[in-house]
Amino acid sequence: MWTLVAILTGCASNNDSAQQADMDNCLDRSPSIVIGEGERDFVPFGDPPEAIMVHGPQGGWHILGSLQFSGMEPIVEVEFQITHLDSGSIVSDNMYRVAMIETATCEGYYPGMYGYLSVIDLYDGDLDTPPELIGNDTLRMNFQVTDCLRSMEEAGECVRSERQATAELDVTALLDPVDQ
Repeated sequence: MWTLVAILTGCASNNDSAQQADMDNCLDRSPSIVIGEGERDFVPFGDPPEAIMVHGPQGGWHILGSLQFSGMEPIVEVEFQITHLDSGSIVSDNMYRVAMIETATCEGYYPGMYGYLSVIDLYDGDLDTPPELIGNDTLRMNFQVTDCLRSMEEAGECVRSERQATAELDVTALLDPVDQ
């Protein structure tokens, strides 16, 4: 029987140095985001922006949001809220930590973030579902993103409040074909 022994040494290669330089450059850039839709790819919203309230297989509803990132580290924290403008009620509040799909250094996208809908604050008698209560109304999708994770801030690599990007978009809430 043969035994294989491997000894690994910790040397930084030129490639490791280049990767570190690219990473540092992201923190030197201004972070920005663009809101889109799409489950598997980032797809810009049409004009006017419309979002389908998808009736999921487990009986609930959600709206998909996707983001395109620029000037950001590849791992980001995302707060995704949806507000019903007529009532002012927050109908979706979600937190994500995601690794973007990189398209270039410090750039990428992440598709298919679910904005799970809860309309409990809007119930009105027998009207108790998103299609009945917010269908065809205007919703505001709001994203706040940071690429300065708490551990990075604690290590002195960045300041969270300086590494935030925000964007909002008003969309019309369309009914899922199964709800029409």
